[in-house]
Amino acid sequence: MHNNGSSGEVVLAADFPMSGRGEAGFSDFAPLLDPSLAVWETLPPADGKGRVSGREYVERWLDGVRESNLEVRAVLSFCAGAAFVGALTDGIAEWQGRAPEIIMFDPEVPTALTLHTQFVRAIDRFSVFFSPEETARMHAGAQRVYAENGHDIELLLDAVSGLYRKIGDEGFAKAGIDPKYGAGLIEVFNSFARYLVAGAQLDPRPGWKRATAISSSTTTSGLHLVSATERGGLVGNELRLDVHHTQLLSSEECARAVTELLGRASA
Repeated sequence: MHNNGSSGEVVLAADFPMSGRGEAGFSDFAPLLDPSLAVWETLPPADGKGRVSGREYVERWLDGVRESNLEVRAVLSFCAGAAFVGALTDGIAEWQGRAPEIIMFDPEVPTALTLHTQFVRAIDRFSVFFSPEETARMHAGAQRVYAENGHDIELLLDAVSGLYRKIGDEGFAKAGIDPKYGAGLIEVFNSFARYLVAGAQLDPRPGWKRATAISSSTTTSGLHLVSATERGGLVGNELRLDVHHTQLLSSEECARAVTELLGRASA
């Protein structure tokens, strides 16, 4: 929860909040919005074991919102959080009588390549603990598990989770870091990887058709990754801002655009 609000309305934000990440998050964005609106952010399940179910993620989040008795004005998302917006708004519409507005920031649907890319970024954080030769072997291992399992994101999840734990344990041992602290960092990545897999299981297209996408100027993010012919019909509306991807959720220009969209939704 980022804002308590006083209006009896809530904005639900779908993202994976992770400390130390390079991008601004909804904790930065919420203070830029109308303070009368409650702003709640999705949290991943605490239990990071067993098979991943995107539907169970959505149902868990819906239960919390339903019990609040608040009117859901809109569902926002950042990056891979856009995979969940359609299922969330469909569920909310069942008890609210209308679907909330959807506003997506640099929306993406997670794929096996997404998981592989995030895995490589994660192991690169350990490179300070290893020699260049050891780091090269880690990268080769990451490429090998992707080549062997990239056809199935759930198989890839199992492979990268095991390899990341092995690399992490070795890195923490080299650095003399307490295993308890190290285990917590490994679980954060595991939880994020499961979040990506959960999103990949859902079909976002029906929700995106009625959504507004706010695109940054970063050509390696969001709808920039979609071909020009496909991009036009993928979302209901697109706003393009001259703001870098990492600063999108800390941009006052972006907040003004969202405030205007939310005002239209309540009219």
